[in-house]
Amino acid sequence: MSVAVEATVARLPLPSHFSHAEQSFSIKKRRPQVSSSSTSTSSYSSPARLSRSVPPLPPSKGCPPLSRLFPHQPSPFTPLSQSLNKSPPPSSEYDPNKQQTYFNQCFTNLGLLGRGSFGEVFKVQSNKDGHKYAVKRSAHRFRGNTERSRSLREARNHERLCPHPHILNFVAAWEECGRLYIQTELCSTTLLLHAENQPPDEPAAWNYLCDLLSALEHLHSHGFVHLDLKPANVLITESGRLKLADFGLLFQFNQKDGEQTVKDDIQEGDPRYMAPELLRGEYGPAADVFSLGVSILELACNLEVPNGGDGWQQLRQGCLPAEFTSGLSPEFQRILKVMLAPEPSKRPTVLELLSLPCVKKQRWKRRIYLTIVETVLALVFLCQVCCLHNIETLNISAPSTPPKNSWDKELTLPLSAMMAESGTPEEESVFFVDQSDPDLSPTFSHRSVLSMSMLKSRLSLESTSTPIPNINSFNSSEELLPRPNFEPKNLLSLFEETSCDGQS
Repeated sequence: MSVAVEATVARLPLPSHFSHAEQSFSIKKRRPQVSSSSTSTSSYSSPARLSRSVPPLPPSKGCPPLSRLFPHQPSPFTPLSQSLNKSPPPSSEYDPNKQQTYFNQCFTNLGLLGRGSFGEVFKVQSNKDGHKYAVKRSAHRFRGNTERSRSLREARNHERLCPHPHILNFVAAWEECGRLYIQTELCSTTLLLHAENQPPDEPAAWNYLCDLLSALEHLHSHGFVHLDLKPANVLITESGRLKLADFGLLFQFNQKDGEQTVKDDIQEGDPRYMAPELLRGEYGPAADVFSLGVSILELACNLEVPNGGDGWQQLRQGCLPAEFTSGLSPEFQRILKVMLAPEPSKRPTVLELLSLPCVKKQRWKRRIYLTIVETVLALVFLCQVCCLHNIETLNISAPSTPPKNSWDKELTLPLSAMMAESGTPEEESVFFVDQSDPDLSPTFSHRSVLSMSMLKSRLSLESTSTPIPNINSFNSSEELLPRPNFEPKNLLSLFEETSCDGQS
């Protein structure tokens, strides 16, 4: 009788690098570069490919029906902002009787900047002042009164915000053809695209933190909560200044008693940056602090923020990935740790973060840097304007070839001037004879013809840029040089005279 004995087999040790396979965090993946428009030089966000784009939602039952038989009259231009209500567009710029929309009549479309679930952003140039702006248009027509009121609230909340250096400037808003249009200032790119082209750097992360803390301090002091703070909703100007944008989920809380006001139509933002208390229906300024902490962690460590799973749970429990944060300074790690605290009551407020000594020091450096850069850019722009103005006032004509008719004109100069140019009379004696005189001998006539030909050759050699003048066109009243008294005679007559003198 045999007894079966179970053998215990020890587990094989795993290599050290195998432990990384159990981690829930990874390095940010580089997205493929997709050109949004051939005419635009900068883009806010890379638009999704057509194969990956979500199909449009069907119209709701509350949406007015559209007929294919009867023509549908589109909704007219309706201004929503105070700027358009106070100063409506003149008839010379916008004619409501035309088929073109207000957007096409008053702006020149320079290209598509970005496309997303919210809609499209265009780079335009105003026909009124010639400045360049960004116009955000909703993705589709309003499918009902609820969606329309939510979209209009975004425009009104953005307009209610007081101007701030780190808040995107609001210009105008209007409704046309069932869509919402919001006109804002134009920026260079988004923080998300800018960080993808830059290596992870802690000094740059300090700059991002200081700018966004200033923007949140302005929002929270006026009783607003952003609820959708992420790098894709932060824009960068030409000088490098960050500006918070996209106020579609902006929420106003009760600032007197400190309690959060919960509404049925409030929506959460991106789940990757969402605070854990939002799942419980608690809305307050602490949610923006948590979203800012996740955004700064992503930018400083080049971290791919998880959309769910164990990594998402670890961040909501206050556990930072040590393999990514080990290269950061202890001060920066402590700030990220308190900003990602699970309980909103344990997170510091924006004012408490701005009062930290390390944040004060970095914020002071950031202000000096932005002041210098923006001053230099302003001086460069001023120099360009002055140069263009000076060029227009000078009116310097370009060198041009004289007309061909002036080349054919005969040059008429007095004889004395021509002789002064060709030489003194002692050096070259030129004889002008009257060819009609019959007393002149053939020998002298031949010499005069030779002299005239030499004169023409002399003029042609000494003056290469002036056409040869016509000798016959000179004035006949010009005084001629005295003629010589000696006239050549026949040799035979001279011989006879000599012989006669010898006989006598």
